[in-house]
Amino acid sequence: MVESLLSVSGINLFGHFVIDLQVVNPLLNPIVAQVASAENIPALIDNKDVNGVPVVAGDRIVVWKQRVLEQIEVYTVNAAGVPWTKGDTAAGAVIQVTGGDSFVGYFMKLENGFEFIGRRQGAGNRTGQNRLLENQLENGRFARIYGFSFEGSYYDLPRPVIFLVHGDGELVAEDLGKFSPARSPSPTGLTGLAAADFDFADGLRVWSYDKADYTVRMDVETGMFEDVLLAAIFGGGPGGMDAAGMSARGMSAKGMSARGMSARGMSARGMSARGGGNSD
Repeated sequence: MVESLLSVSGINLFGHFVIDLQVVNPLLNPIVAQVASAENIPALIDNKDVNGVPVVAGDRIVVWKQRVLEQIEVYTVNAAGVPWTKGDTAAGAVIQVTGGDSFVGYFMKLENGFEFIGRRQGAGNRTGQNRLLENQLENGRFARIYGFSFEGSYYDLPRPVIFLVHGDGELVAEDLGKFSPARSPSPTGLTGLAAADFDFADGLRVWSYDKADYTVRMDVETGMFEDVLLAAIFGGGPGGMDAAGMSARGMSAKGMSARGMSARGMSARGMSARGGGNSD
């Protein structure tokens, strides 16, 4: 199989999709409104200027600055003399406001009111062209990754972690639907391995990246609050850290692991590789 000089620097992630964790981008198909109120509107009737926009029949308005909670909603303007029609926006819906002196951008409907979530990333309020993660999230999925290959060696992760991946990936080996006692690795362009003394599980998928690519990683911990929160932050039992003598601002959550082991502080080169020995 033909390779390039950069093939060896690629990273291949091996794992399975996480079916109960999906990437959802509510900004792709928002409800469109012409303007959002900037102050309380005493009478929700007739055509008038709202936040610098002269509204007409058919326009939608995010009315969210009302003193009366029950009046907060998305309204549609009607003909003169006819009260505006109150909508029934579901919680979690996103509304895009296209005009006005302020609050141009996106709102999210909450159980009781709206929250202005600003402009979409990459729009006029942001400089530069670096939208890598934003673009990836539009077509991304999450997968539980069990191991990776790099520079011709395969490394098992101490425990599976969740990464943002793209597309369906590729099956590492033919999905036979049954255990295969002996099987050589797939082409090197797929696995990054020339030989292996182990078998890949049926149905395992692989995603290929350059080591300089951006991604999203999530370490999932399950257990009781006293284990995954209190013990992780304060320590447990005699000799543990005193909450009163500890500054939350001076502590990095990324630098600590609930199990006492930092996955980020671990070097892949310092791990024992399968299928290629130690990479040092």
